[in-house]
Amino acid sequence: MNKEELKARLQKNLYKKPGFWEKNFPKVFTWIGTLLLVIGLGIGCYNFYFIQNATKTKGVVLRLDGGAYRQGYAPVVEFLDKSQQAHLHYHMVFSRPPQYQVGEYVDIYYKSDDPENASMGYSWFPILILGGIGLVFIFFGIIFQKAFKL
Repeated sequence: MNKEELKARLQKNLYKKPGFWEKNFPKVFTWIGTLLLVIGLGIGCYNFYFIQNATKTKGVVLRLDGGAYRQGYAPVVEFLDKSQQAHLHYHMVFSRPPQYQVGEYVDIYYKSDDPENASMGYSWFPILILGGIGLVFIFFGIIFQKAFKL
């Protein structure tokens, strides 16, 4: 295309100046991916910090609660704190088939000043989901930036 053809196209409004999304879509895609990755890593760091500073004890699985529409089972665990007071922990991870059995002993981590704040270990599911989606967004954001040469 020579100068005259380009000038004629510009005068006929055949060439449209790129809008906000045309210019910034790859950058927004990359930033959303970075945000998701940081949130996933933040959850992982929080879990690591919690377990490192928590008191570890053994608990027994009392029952398995069924999830919505019976999509899985989550254990309800009873454990004793340092003062031998019983507490219940309702695990938030549902699985099918059940990951635990009634009567099974499991490790429980709890804060000594707040035994109701307990965990059964690392929750890898949100870390992997958020981190994985974040990496996919970052990957395609970089690909889009290179493709559009922005």
